[in-house]
Amino acid sequence: MAQLSDSELQKLYTWIDEIPLSRPKRNISRDFADGVLVAEVVSHYFPRIVQLHNYSAANSTPQKLYNWNTLNGKVLKKLGWQIGKEDIGDIAVGKANAIERFLHALQFKMARFRAQGGTAPGGAPGQAQQGAPQAGRPAARPQGYGGGGSVSGAGTLAAGDGSGRQPAAAQPAAAAAPPPPPAAGGHPAAGGHPLAGGYDREALQREVDEEILVEKEQAISELREAVEILELKVGKLEQLVRLKDAKILKLQQQVAGGGGD
Repeated sequence: MAQLSDSELQKLYTWIDEIPLSRPKRNISRDFADGVLVAEVVSHYFPRIVQLHNYSAANSTPQKLYNWNTLNGKVLKKLGWQIGKEDIGDIAVGKANAIERFLHALQFKMARFRAQGGTAPGGAPGQAQQGAPQAGRPAARPQGYGGGGSVSGAGTLAAGDGSGRQPAAAQPAAAAAPPPPPAAGGHPAAGGHPLAGGYDREALQREVDEEILVEKEQAISELREAVEILELKVGKLEQLVRLKDAKILKLQQQVAGGGGD
């Protein structure tokens, strides 16, 4: 994943600040390392595709990896996307900027998922969650990564900047729609906020169309391979049928010959 610019990082932190999460926000690399808050972020927009009880807070690396592998197979896969083991490992150990790059990509994948219809299990659209996260995950809205405080590249919360700006904790919850991704080239359009729709819609549509085309071509290739396998199986079954017919004919001849005696 590509490195993010300072402006992209600040917009990313502002977006996260506007989502009600179950933990105080102190250090983004540590807060998101076990995958629990990532599950809550996706659940905030598409509650039907996430079961929050599958993810428990973890301090040990093996449990963090377990949570991320579960997310990868059960949630990200539904968004048409999965991340590699190296990226999971970087996030789990809190490598600088690893979670920021992941969340930046997640914005795009969720926007694409909604553009494709956002169909969740059961055939119902993946509706955005209104208000707080699902039951059992009370919202905690202290100081955030952006807004009322400044954040370093590693995501460490610093004191407020004294600008008088309303702190993230007092800002309203995020809108129902997931944040649109950046415009073509991976950078937000000038003046565009990740939640304000200030991005190149035509470029986004082209990227979505290209990804859909690639996915369809992959699906066609997989179906062709499945057909070839089935044809081989059919050929083997036909061969077995011929062998059985030959045995039956031979037995019938033996029976007929014995009856003649």
